[in-house]
Amino acid sequence: MRQQRLAAILSLDVVGFSRMMQSDSPGLLKTLNIVFRKIVTPAVTAHNGRVVKLLGDGALIEFSAAIEALDCAVAIQRALRSPDLPFSHAEPIRLRAGIHVGDVVVEAEDVFGDAVNIAARLQAAAEPGGILISRIVRDLAGSYITARLRREGMHSYKGIEQPIEVLSVDLSDLGTQEKRRRISEAQEIKFCTTKDKVRLAWTTNGDGPPIVKAPNWISHLQLDWRSPGFAPMTTSIANRYSLIRFDARGNGLSDWEVAEISADRFVDDLEAVFDAAGIDRAPIISFSQGAAIAAAFAARQPERVSAIVMIGGYAKGRAKRGNEHDARLAEAFRAMMRAGWDDDYPSLRDLLAQTIVPGASEEDRRRFAEDMREMISPENLGRYREVLDNMDIMELLGEVRAPCLVAHCRHDRMQPLKEGQRLAAALPNARFVSYDSPNHLVPENDPAWPLLERNVQNFLAEHS
Repeated sequence: MRQQRLAAILSLDVVGFSRMMQSDSPGLLKTLNIVFRKIVTPAVTAHNGRVVKLLGDGALIEFSAAIEALDCAVAIQRALRSPDLPFSHAEPIRLRAGIHVGDVVVEAEDVFGDAVNIAARLQAAAEPGGILISRIVRDLAGSYITARLRREGMHSYKGIEQPIEVLSVDLSDLGTQEKRRRISEAQEIKFCTTKDKVRLAWTTNGDGPPIVKAPNWISHLQLDWRSPGFAPMTTSIANRYSLIRFDARGNGLSDWEVAEISADRFVDDLEAVFDAAGIDRAPIISFSQGAAIAAAFAARQPERVSAIVMIGGYAKGRAKRGNEHDARLAEAFRAMMRAGWDDDYPSLRDLLAQTIVPGASEEDRRRFAEDMREMISPENLGRYREVLDNMDIMELLGEVRAPCLVAHCRHDRMQPLKEGQRLAAALPNARFVSYDSPNHLVPENDPAWPLLERNVQNFLAEHS
């Protein structure tokens, strides 16, 4: 019998299903059976939903209330982000989720209609491990919503006549966000002086054995706690250790008017902070070009470095990779940065944020782009890029005796995967780990984040 009713529709899809089926169909199907039996079905039951149908690569689920559909999707995605899953597979199993509320036509046990089509379109547009909902879901769920939502703007989808206002679900912990804000406000900023009389701002967050963060390309001690790329890892480390962070010369709260900006001086900066904090020996956490600075410091003073974590790192800048295209791109990028750093929206900084953390929400990327403007002047930025593009520490890597964890995202658009592999291959005592992610720095809403956090924490526990 044909019926029509209002329903909330949740559409789920397995990311990379066809590719994984080609490489290991029995293993994938066995794993998906566990995913649906132990994660999806219990969540649907707990939220009063009905599985309309299971597809080979996903599911269509009906709910009578918008909040039940939203809470169910959040429960499923959070469960799949756990580092302790009830299954193992060669690749992470990730789902995309889309939710819409509208009229559906019911025939037997199946449902059809615009609500189903729109939910499917939203699902297809969601990030791996993410959830997209239409505005009507938010409006109907109202004050019952406990998840944090991010506005993603108006979007048009194939087969849907009218544009739809879309929101994404932020799966990060609200308590963690508040803790970061309090840390930023309460931290004590100290200053030390380098060999060439440059004043550096530094601080310590957390308690426990010391971990020192190497300088990344630009930073700001009071703003990095809300950076979608840096805050997750620095918060995680500060929860267990004393994390020493600082702003390198020429940016952040350190001196901007400096005579020299160079790779050697960045290593001097790291040494000055080790001395100021009274640290004889400690691990180093590094991001991007900070990996090269940490390695150079470890080669210079091996007795002071017990281990190095390198995330999105590289040993050779774009101008030194023997690729004419990269060299031209580096030159053009430097020119654009000098000319457009202070531009208002839309700006080069927005493009940069999109490249560094494409998986972060639009709101977080926009704030990151605004914060970058406060971190460095266009003049110093040009000087930074000149140094980083021409940096080459390959000859030093063989002298690094400290164990290194080299972590890199496979689809990193800022620094290609091969640069991380090259870095790891040249280090005598390195472990290389890659993650299925497009991010250069990994935000919390990336499904790869729990895996990265677990690997880093386990590595530090061995060597701190």
